[in-house]
Amino acid sequence: MIFKFNDNSRRILTRIVFSWILAVLLYQWSADLLISQLESPVLIRTDIDLTYWLIHLTGFVEFISQNEWAGIFFDCLLLVFSMSVIIWPTKRLFSILATLFFVVYVVSLNSFMNWHYHNIITLIFLLLPFCTQSIKQFSLYFTGARYALLYVYASAAIWKLFRGAVFNPGQMQWLIEHNYVDRMAERDFTPSFLEGIMISLLDHPVLMDSLLILGVAMEAVFIVGFFTRKFDVALIIIGITFHLFTTILVDVSFIQLWIIFITLIPFQKWVESNTFGFKRFYE
Repeated sequence: MIFKFNDNSRRILTRIVFSWILAVLLYQWSADLLISQLESPVLIRTDIDLTYWLIHLTGFVEFISQNEWAGIFFDCLLLVFSMSVIIWPTKRLFSILATLFFVVYVVSLNSFMNWHYHNIITLIFLLLPFCTQSIKQFSLYFTGARYALLYVYASAAIWKLFRGAVFNPGQMQWLIEHNYVDRMAERDFTPSFLEGIMISLLDHPVLMDSLLILGVAMEAVFIVGFFTRKFDVALIIIGITFHLFTTILVDVSFIQLWIIFITLIPFQKWVESNTFGFKRFYE
């Protein structure tokens, strides 16, 4: 079942999503992670990702990263296009340009960081629907973004189970030590309240292993979304709770991608009240 949006509902969603994207980019700017702030990096890692290879083959990534003014110009356009979508949400050209520039930015950042930065790469799936022309295409792609979200979490659980990491004794303890070891090594390190709790938990390996199993179970629950929409709200709560715990336990925050949970909002429940003017149709 697919829910068809109208022009008004699409316009609202466009402003919400790209406002989040703009906030993410401003955060990246504050963290010195825009292209012009990377100080002309030369080492890249593309792995076997063909999308990365194709973009690098154009030479564009190397051009904007090695030329200071080109990098500044690219960053400015990235921000301007994102703001333009918020101001003119019905202008599809701005959505397309903002999405293309965002894709190039993500590929560039991930390549030079030598790591696929999971926090923002998933956002690409959410931006694609806003590049479509018709309402029907938008509705289909928006539903596709929902399944992409489900795949990300379900596959993460399956991968951990397939590798057996979840059943590896001491795995969670190693993760916590790995993420806190640099701070613990400092001579004047004074743990905060939460850091103190995490360090004290290291003395309870059984509890740590149980927390890891619980985390994988929370990811695995997203498989349910492939078969029914009834539990989508619960999946939103589970997903945010999962990320809050990972932030506390292993000091890894994924707050940038939380906006993709918008695909799990049960818009169908607002059809009768016409809150956003949604119309239901069946394929």
